[in-house]
Amino acid sequence: MRLHGYTTALLLIACLALPIKAQTSVATPPAEKAALPYANMPPAAHPYAGYRAPYQEWYVQSDTLDYAGAARSEPDPDTASLKTINLGFLGPLDADNEDSPYGIAMLHGMQLAIAETNAAGGFHGTPFALCIHDDLALWGASSMAIVDMRFNDQAWAMLGSVDSSSTHIEVRASLKVELPIMDTATNDPTVTQTLVPWLMHNFPDDRQQGYALADYMVQQRHLKRIGILQVNNRYGRAGKEIFAQTIRRMGHSAVVEVWYGADSQDFSPQLKTIRASKIDGLVIWGNAPQAALILKQMRALGMQQPVFGSSRICYPEVIQLAGPASEGLVVISAINPTRTDPAWQSFRQRFNDRFHAEPDPYAAYAYDGTKMLMAAITQAGLNRGRIMDALRSYQMKNYAGVSGNAFFDYTLNNIAPVTFAQVRSGKFVYWPEQRTDWKPKSATNGQ
Repeated sequence: MRLHGYTTALLLIACLALPIKAQTSVATPPAEKAALPYANMPPAAHPYAGYRAPYQEWYVQSDTLDYAGAARSEPDPDTASLKTINLGFLGPLDADNEDSPYGIAMLHGMQLAIAETNAAGGFHGTPFALCIHDDLALWGASSMAIVDMRFNDQAWAMLGSVDSSSTHIEVRASLKVELPIMDTATNDPTVTQTLVPWLMHNFPDDRQQGYALADYMVQQRHLKRIGILQVNNRYGRAGKEIFAQTIRRMGHSAVVEVWYGADSQDFSPQLKTIRASKIDGLVIWGNAPQAALILKQMRALGMQQPVFGSSRICYPEVIQLAGPASEGLVVISAINPTRTDPAWQSFRQRFNDRFHAEPDPYAAYAYDGTKMLMAAITQAGLNRGRIMDALRSYQMKNYAGVSGNAFFDYTLNNIAPVTFAQVRSGKFVYWPEQRTDWKPKSATNGQ
């Protein structure tokens, strides 16, 4: 049968979109049941769970990120000739970039980690140094930044970025420049699904947040008519889609999905649409300042339904701006800042002493990620292939950091249970995700 050019193109795109292993494993017999479901997926959210077991599961094999390239054979430099051991940073820093608060916090966390490691001797007496690159709002600019880090800065590894588009570009560039990437801020879970063996991700991504929120709202709160209000950017679209997909698999499609612009101040058109849909719970996927305005305008319209939200809403700013309208709000939190363990309390104090501010999740995960990078360099030496091998050794292991306990799967993604927070009497009260369907038995401390 002859195929027209358009049909042929669609078939080609579909083939290219498949994971590489999927194209070479079609005849593989059914895999053994994985020790953990991919990405810590709730049982109720498994695709077709009520019909049949999957023939093949991806991303749960120990060889998922195997690397067979030549980076390990690169000769090590003469350490005595190096004045510094350079690390790259890519994050949004310009005040005009809406993500700059997260990028600045991330930079501060990295700066503190490097300063402390250098005070303890650095890399066998040679200090680590930071090569800073601003992640511009211009799509594609990060591809040049990673090339500059690798060849001009001679960086041995890098940390970044917040924007998922930039991080996807980094990952693809790393296939050529072979530079280890520690991703401590991106929410997009597809970053680790590329199967590029040069990236490690330690921040609770949208998949972890969406699964946890869906499990809590549907399985625990038993809400059925759920509405979604999301900011119209990549952060909002990606997070909303995972949450919406998960509740669909649980048998409760969202009854209404609406979006708002990144600079919106008046949400009455969206809220009136939501009100007419007679929801019994609303999810906001966006940032704290606009979530506060939504809460105030929602309550002013007489809408008293419970409200839930993503981790970027879990900031004191939402309570300060929304006041009583924020009472009862439930959100995902990337950290529990009320922890009393010595590691967190000491980090808070040291961060506050240096930057005169409380550390947020982006600072805490950047600090942990930088510590992991420097430990990998110290362990492996100055060879980028071996450095990435050292990071890859964290698969199926715990890492106890200042941000909490991380657990990395075979894609090097942190799939540890997240934290919930609720506004009660004008302040956030935190508790761990209440799921007992998985316990990583083979975990060891990765620190």
